[in-house]
Amino acid sequence: MARFILKRLLLIVPVLFGVSVSVFGLLHIAPGGPAAVMLGPLQNEQIIQQVRQQLGLNKPFYVQYWLWASSAVQGDLGTSWTVQQGTPVVTLIKSRLLLTFELALLAQLLAVLIGIPAGIIGAVRQNKPADHLSRIGALSGISIPNFWLGIVLIMVFGVSFNFDWGTGGWISPFEDPIANLQHLLLPVIALGTARAAIIQRMTRSEMLETLNQDYVRTARAMGVGEREVILKDATKNALIPVVTVIGIGIGGLLNGAVLTETVFNLPGLGKLFITAIARRDFEVIRALVLFITCVFVFANLSVDVLYAYLNPKIREDGDS
Repeated sequence: MARFILKRLLLIVPVLFGVSVSVFGLLHIAPGGPAAVMLGPLQNEQIIQQVRQQLGLNKPFYVQYWLWASSAVQGDLGTSWTVQQGTPVVTLIKSRLLLTFELALLAQLLAVLIGIPAGIIGAVRQNKPADHLSRIGALSGISIPNFWLGIVLIMVFGVSFNFDWGTGGWISPFEDPIANLQHLLLPVIALGTARAAIIQRMTRSEMLETLNQDYVRTARAMGVGEREVILKDATKNALIPVVTVIGIGIGGLLNGAVLTETVFNLPGLGKLFITAIARRDFEVIRALVLFITCVFVFANLSVDVLYAYLNPKIREDGDS
């Protein structure tokens, strides 16, 4: 297992290198820049060039990348240029990390609590009303964008019913856990709906395949109760592939949080990312893309390790 994990860790290095070079290159050739944003209406070409020189933006691409990468591997992601001028980027990320992670984890929890039972019921009740209802719900969940659903939730509950929970602002769970959950209720619903639909479809598909296996037929022929067959035998094996969807979903939810936090005016990493793009703060953009990439990569690593633990054959294939 240690060798398997080590090989997966070594594969992370080229992924992070490729992403960092790509993002750095795209920002390098992007029109506009932080100098124009910092100067505002007082800008002229001479002053812009002076500011670019102060920020090091007039240096060759490979020099800029080397200076940034050599600092990044030591934990220094630079300082904000325009979002919060002079503030270390690491400080900005730390101050908003709790909200985004809480939002993503609660949305994933909601998705699991809805998606897995709905998928199991759909498979057990195949082509019956319960199955049709779950499939319609899954199709709707996948088709509706989370930002549009968030706007609808705000209009329905915030405007029509004057329901102020989750329609703006955030309170730390360490200050008031109840108020914290109240403010995240609608954002979690908006963000978790699509994930619940994906988990439901995967669970249903795997359950249908598992229920047709020979060992399930044998268990039924031996007189084992239907409830025990479904919950103990079929579900246990069917949920192994679903682990992949759930694990990778954490990274996907961080992407979804970008629009969800903007819609609900939540001061998380998503809102910071949008602000950094609008203000051309390249240091913050680079750091956030690298951070989200790390979350994706380590989520995939966790899934691979869990797979290898549940199925030793995968571990043996990976070592060969």
